[in-house]
Amino acid sequence: MPDTGARGGSKSGRSRRGSVAIVVALSMTMLIGFSALGTEIVFIMYKQRQLQATASSAAMAGATALMTGHPAAPSTEAVAVATTAGFTSGTNGVTVTVNHPPLSGANVGNTNAVEVVITQPQTLPLSSLFVTGPWNINARAVATAGNSSSDCVLALDTNSTTAVDVSISNGAQITLNQCGLAVNASGASSLSVSNGGVLTAKSVSVSGGVSETNGGSITSTNGVKTYQAAVANPYANEVVPALTGCAYGSLPSNPLTLGYSASTQTLSPGEYCGGLSMGNGAVVAMNPGTYIIDGGTFSLQGGITLTGTGVTIVLTGSGSNYATVSIANGATVTLSAPVSGATVGIPGLVFFQDPGAPNTGSNSFQGGASETLTGALYFPSQMVVYANGTASTSTCTQLVAWQISFAGGASFNSTCANTGVGTIGASPSKLVE
Repeated sequence: MPDTGARGGSKSGRSRRGSVAIVVALSMTMLIGFSALGTEIVFIMYKQRQLQATASSAAMAGATALMTGHPAAPSTEAVAVATTAGFTSGTNGVTVTVNHPPLSGANVGNTNAVEVVITQPQTLPLSSLFVTGPWNINARAVATAGNSSSDCVLALDTNSTTAVDVSISNGAQITLNQCGLAVNASGASSLSVSNGGVLTAKSVSVSGGVSETNGGSITSTNGVKTYQAAVANPYANEVVPALTGCAYGSLPSNPLTLGYSASTQTLSPGEYCGGLSMGNGAVVAMNPGTYIIDGGTFSLQGGITLTGTGVTIVLTGSGSNYATVSIANGATVTLSAPVSGATVGIPGLVFFQDPGAPNTGSNSFQGGASETLTGALYFPSQMVVYANGTASTSTCTQLVAWQISFAGGASFNSTCANTGVGTIGASPSKLVE
């Protein structure tokens, strides 16, 4: 029989085995190639996330520096954080750019925001077969500065784009000790300081712009921040107590009136219809509790001496007859709100005007140096004219109103522990892009 070449196999068998080997080799090469390419893709994804985390941390650091004023330039802190994370601008192709205010995105021009952009090129051997040049990996983050100090004066109007919502004029000297001023209106001059008016505060936050004219000036420890987010109303959840029926006076305009008496006159909580008027040298003491003024005016005229501890005065009404306040020069007023946990009154509130009162109304506090009000004056829908309270000895006074006009000197203090008042405006820095 002929030799079939069993040891070496047939030529066709050897050809098939060679083809399989080539296919296996090519398959292995492709698998190795795809594996290497996959590794490079995973690396790119990892590097991008690393850059993004660093950019976010750096932006937050810059915003916090902007909030506290340390260091003075937010870019210093942002760059330091990026460097600590291993991304030093100018090293290994890294570029760290800090923009204050941001140059792109939704916060362009926002002086309360810090933008950080980090880029780093990566040369990837296998990917370079498909992409010319290095991969430019980049990350971007924007953070806005919070407010480290609480406010003691807040104008709530968010509707106005043209009106002045807080006005300080005619030489008024307004001092906010260790607290700030916030204005929620978005107009170009929503805060106006003019004609020799002076505002001194720890912080100033305005949702619109600021106008300083004719010798008006602002001094703020933490700077004046414009075009900021509106500050939340700290008393938005408070509700007007239920009316109990007229205990004193009558509607629409027949108030209880107190004049001079040889002895101290004492008032008790209840519903006062048509207003409450005191003057002509009267000496009046208010027992603790809630005083509901239904329509008319809570009027304190020159010569009155009024005292009360744990007192909330609620101003309400209906239609066009909502109660307002008028405290004249020469009145001596010492009132404090109920504290937290009080069984009568509304904690923290000395005056509480019904949010339903029309915007056309106005309230006047011009009691002079003898006006000491401890707690919050809350007028969510009306103007307050405040003057001549420069020498107030209260350690805690808040003014929250729709709009505010300072027509004379005033001083506000924010040592409010255990007084029951809410916190206004304090907020952390946060990432926004």
